[in-house]
Amino acid sequence: MTGLFLAIDGGQTGTVAVLLTADGTIMGVGRGGPIRHHEEPNAERFARDALTSAVTEAMLGGLRGQIRVCCVAMTGSARIAELIIRDLVTVDHYLALESDTLAALASGTAGGGGIGLIAGTGTVALALGRSGDQVILGGWGWLLGDEGGGFWIAMEALKATVRDVDGTGPHTTLTRDLPQILGQQDMREVYNFVTGQRLDRTAIAALTPHVVALAELGDRVAADILGNAATRLADLVVAMIAAAPFLDPDERIIVACGGVLDAQGRVFSRLAVELQHRAPGFELVAPAVPPVIGSYYLALKSAQIPVDDALQKRVAHQVRSLPALVSKRAPTAPTPSISNQLL
Repeated sequence: MTGLFLAIDGGQTGTVAVLLTADGTIMGVGRGGPIRHHEEPNAERFARDALTSAVTEAMLGGLRGQIRVCCVAMTGSARIAELIIRDLVTVDHYLALESDTLAALASGTAGGGGIGLIAGTGTVALALGRSGDQVILGGWGWLLGDEGGGFWIAMEALKATVRDVDGTGPHTTLTRDLPQILGQQDMREVYNFVTGQRLDRTAIAALTPHVVALAELGDRVAADILGNAATRLADLVVAMIAAAPFLDPDERIIVACGGVLDAQGRVFSRLAVELQHRAPGFELVAPAVPPVIGSYYLALKSAQIPVDDALQKRVAHQVRSLPALVSKRAPTAPTPSISNQLL
């Protein structure tokens, strides 16, 4: 089995590309900025900048040669992406996934059925059965939905600080800390900073790790925000289970991905507890590899190459030693003072 495989995962937090061989050897990793939905202003520019950066960097460490399959999982702009990628590399077969959640699911099932749940900057869920049936819920974006995602959590935190300032809500350490982390004097300056569009939603979502940190230190407001995020995500999963009666018993798995759903984090653990009561019979798991590897597994599947246990272990071992695969955020992302960032 020969050939190179290019896997790409692009979302609102950032973009990552990985170049691999058919036997699971990682040849290169590249990162780029966030992707925007194709209806949004400057969507093509965002896609071109992100994909050019990620693909070019990934190809630097690889063998020279033609790409056998390029599998792209995008939160939007998939058609734009194909044109951009074909300008950058020679591809035999281009595979555009209907949803980036398909890659997230495949990262935990190696291409099998189940429910994929992403909570990064935004939120979305997908159910896929072996019959080919699939359902997508959520993914409505920051204006209409994305409850439980990083942007939603950060905005809930900012709203809580405003209520604290006005005396209409409980006191929270967020009121002191968020202006400091954003380099502003107080919440009035933060208001001007945010409404003046000097901080985009990716950078706002990057405040989420600070909310998590304060919750761990005992801030009740921060803890309640994260608890509410877990409940919103549980609502989405429960709705998905009801919408996907086609899942077989061995497909009752929920693959949780995204920076908000860190396997060791508060939101994941709270979600797990809620689902034990609200979705008995379903197992919540955190995959050993990021969604971009799910794109790779689906690329192999399209080339009729089996994704066996040995290959999965080989890839997972390499992922653990590659910090560039821990986060999708590009090194040039906004708010560099925030060190803990979403996947």
